[in-house]
Amino acid sequence: MSSHVLELAIFKIKPEFKGDISRLRIGLRQALKDFPGLIEFQAYEPLGDGCYADVAKWENYECALAAANAFEAGDQRFLPYLQAIETLTFMGHFSAQKA
Repeated sequence: MSSHVLELAIFKIKPEFKGDISRLRIGLRQALKDFPGLIEFQAYEPLGDGCYADVAKWENYECALAAANAFEAGDQRFLPYLQAIETLTFMGHFSAQKA
């Protein structure tokens, strides 16, 4: 069984950035690639409540935590994305449940 970790962020963006979200997510993907252990990144658009979701798959919790800590600390690589976020509703890490 894989020991990967999922990182989930749910957030709303400032209205003035709605037209830029695709470009900002390209920059986010590039920034995440600077951190070891990124397996996959998927971005989700809102269907009604205005909340966006980003899901990153990491090799392990340490890799996920390193990127999350840099994001929370305002690392320059994440600044354009951080500036667009109005409200961070949830950010957490998950491992697969063992049977």
